[in-house]
Amino acid sequence: MLLEQLKDFEWLNEPDDVAFSEEGMSVLARPETDFWQNSGKGIHADSGHFFFIRKCGNFVMEAGWHFPKAENLEQCGIMLRFDEKNWLKASVMRDGETSSKLVSCVTNSGYTDWAAQDISVQADDVCFRVKRQNGEYVLFFSAGGEAFQQIRLFSFVHEDAEIKAGVYICSPRAAPFSAVLKKIDFIQGGV
Repeated sequence: MLLEQLKDFEWLNEPDDVAFSEEGMSVLARPETDFWQNSGKGIHADSGHFFFIRKCGNFVMEAGWHFPKAENLEQCGIMLRFDEKNWLKASVMRDGETSSKLVSCVTNSGYTDWAAQDISVQADDVCFRVKRQNGEYVLFFSAGGEAFQQIRLFSFVHEDAEIKAGVYICSPRAAPFSAVLKKIDFIQGGV
C-alpha cells in the first residue's frame, strides 16, 4: 500500500499508534472503543477508529485486513458513514478460540441492527467489498481476497450525495487490539 493512495484520507477518532511497513498500515485500537447506536436504549458508542475518504456517486470499495489474534468483539473491517446515526460496518468477530462470525451492522436514524452468520474459515486475512449504485448498496466478503460472496443488500433511510467510505477498527473490551490494513482500493463509477 502506497502512502500516496492515502493522502486524501481522514480519521474520525484517530488512534494513538499507526505505523507503515511493507505489509501495510498497522493500527492499534484503543480499549473500550466501538461503533454502536440504539437510541431507544440510550446506547451511543461512537468511539471506534474510522479511516475514510469522502466519495460521491457510484463506486466500489475493497479493503483487506490482517489480524492474527482477534478475540471476542475485537473487530476491523469496512465502514460507510453519513453521520453518527447512519452508517454500515462489517467485520469478522471471533467467539472464543474456534468460532468466527461474519457480522454486519446497518444503523439508520440511530438504531443499529446486527446480522451475523457462522463461518468455518479461520482466516487471519479478510477482505470486504461494497458497491454503491444509485442509493443501493451491496456488501461482499472474502476470506483471503480471492472469491467474494454477497452477504447483504441494504440502503440508508437518509441518503446524501457525499458519503464517508473507508475502514474501521475498535476494541470494545478493556484491552487494545492491533491489525494491519493490507489494502484499500476504489473504482469510481463501480463495475
